[in-house]
Amino acid sequence: LLRYLKYTLDQYVENDYTVVYFHYGLKSLNKPSLKWLQTAYKEFDRKYVTKIFVLPSIIFKSLLTISFSFPRYKKNLKALYVVHPTNFIKILWNIFKPLISHKFGKKITYLNYLSDLREHLKYDQLNIPQEVIRHDENLRGKQKGKVPPVVKVPPPRPPLPTQQFGVSLQYIKDKNKGELIPPVMKETVSYLKRKGLQVEGLFRRSASIQTIKDVQKLYNQGKSVDFDDYHDIHVPAVILKTFLRELPQPLLTFDCYDHILGITSVESSLRVTRCKQIIQGLPEHNYIVLKYLICFLHMVSQESIYNRMTASSLACVFGLNLIWPSKGTASLSALVPLNLFTELLIDFYTNIFNSRTVPGE
Repeated sequence: LLRYLKYTLDQYVENDYTVVYFHYGLKSLNKPSLKWLQTAYKEFDRKYVTKIFVLPSIIFKSLLTISFSFPRYKKNLKALYVVHPTNFIKILWNIFKPLISHKFGKKITYLNYLSDLREHLKYDQLNIPQEVIRHDENLRGKQKGKVPPVVKVPPPRPPLPTQQFGVSLQYIKDKNKGELIPPVMKETVSYLKRKGLQVEGLFRRSASIQTIKDVQKLYNQGKSVDFDDYHDIHVPAVILKTFLRELPQPLLTFDCYDHILGITSVESSLRVTRCKQIIQGLPEHNYIVLKYLICFLHMVSQESIYNRMTASSLACVFGLNLIWPSKGTASLSALVPLNLFTELLIDFYTNIFNSRTVPGE
């Protein structure tokens, strides 16, 4: 079980990721013992440990408690949501807070009900066990003394004319005098070309969540952003990834998802040709923006001797930011073809994008 959980986490930890932990279901019969936690501790290579803590067996009985104490796993963790926490967990967490990294502690949020997740995540994309849903309904019923009412979701507010995040490429184009490359993408790429190409770990490092929200707000309000003010080259890098991730439809479009998954079944010598065929089928605007982005990522990969970001490394970071399924989230098995496809785009940029020229590109 420990090795499976480590393997599962390893598929995601090179990207920004979020964990939702449902505490319901953890009982005295199925929670790991302290002895198991000690065994888990020994399973990790100690040379990578900077600070490690093992909480009492009553709290967070899962690998998550241990693994997030390791730099590899907590580096890109954006948030840990603990749903249906017990009071005892909260009390013990406060007791052990002094032993925990302050930065990591700020990532933890307690949520009493499933509906609270809507404020933080795309709730409809979560795969929530039925037992957890029934437990949530029971909690609401006890709280109000009756069957819980259907939670009403307020209607979405119309986007601002200057909106950059969470709106379509077409919307941004229409509001920016027909400009094909979204301003936020143009500005982040331009800044990173000037100052970030040789920065080690570019796109691998995270940035302050609050800083990212502040920069998004400025862009959405149509205000200017000077990345020099933040003294952190990783801020524009994270903003670029966030922009791609918040598009209503992925840059590579939902229609391409199944075609991209099939790339691993294509003979190695024909994969670049297959990539080119798939890319040729993209809408004109998506093709132009994708070409602009991949051209830049190819440039980053050419400086990998300094930044350590090869095409393969960049693919691990950008794969799920360029394509995802229309329903739910990408499975573990989908990560291999999605990342392979992205790696081919970056490595063979000149070959794949050389045969299609679009007006206004």
